[in-house]
Amino acid sequence: MIYRLVFAISLSLAPIAQAEPPRVVTSIAPLQGLVADIMTGIGTPTLLLGEAISPHDFAMRPSQAKAISDADVLFYIGQNMEPWLEKALQARSNNGLVIALGNMPDINLLEARELSEFGEINDEEEEEGIYDPHMWLDPSNVLIWLDIITGVLEIADPDNKLIYRANLARSHTEIVNAIDSTRRALAPLADVELIVTHDSTQYFEEAFNLNVIGAFSSSDGQKAGARSLSTLLGKLDPNTCLVEDTTNPSRVTANLPDNITHVKIDPMGFDQLGASYYPRLLAAFTQSLSECID
Repeated sequence: MIYRLVFAISLSLAPIAQAEPPRVVTSIAPLQGLVADIMTGIGTPTLLLGEAISPHDFAMRPSQAKAISDADVLFYIGQNMEPWLEKALQARSNNGLVIALGNMPDINLLEARELSEFGEINDEEEEEGIYDPHMWLDPSNVLIWLDIITGVLEIADPDNKLIYRANLARSHTEIVNAIDSTRRALAPLADVELIVTHDSTQYFEEAFNLNVIGAFSSSDGQKAGARSLSTLLGKLDPNTCLVEDTTNPSRVTANLPDNITHVKIDPMGFDQLGASYYPRLLAAFTQSLSECID
């Protein structure tokens, strides 16, 4: 399926004639990390959202809009994650490739959860197309994306095809090994009840068998009401662990009792940007979450 998809893209755009590497733009840090690993030795993609803030309501600067307009290739997740991109994409002046990785075939998509749905099976009909956008926290999605990213870069820059493919093979092996290490390290956490400040971890929960029982805000950033928040706070005890998403902090964490375990994670992985980005993101999650059982 992936190779058919890349072939279809290749029919829609001729290779970009250029001596220099293609101008590649990525919307958020996880995509920058993945694309940068595939471009190792060739160039570095531009990152639009280079701040450790929520990507849901980011406001672009003119320089960022220009980078989008000038890009030969642009990778982003999709409307649910970067609604601020849509107008800039419509205003683009060139015919570069624009790839919404969240819309690609075969990836695992999870419905966005309502704050009342944790731990429940929802049999009611839900509005179609409302997916949790934090898809990179499922490693199986990342492995699919790396194939797509490589294929797209080969189309844009066929002279460097062998380098892209060598980088893909290396990255794939590193990530598969990191998945195995993460699964072993987090196995003791399966019976620990976790409460998150932001519902950004659903894909990670499913991939590594974690037990999240509630969130202070939903995956699109909507905050829990006073009653729901009070109920969640009532569940905090020495046997639970509060996981703070640093891109969506909560003032509640400043006043926790000393006997409540409190750890921090950065789903965007700003501190991990660089070589071998995704294995280091998994390692950072593992280190933080392991503190829940120390």
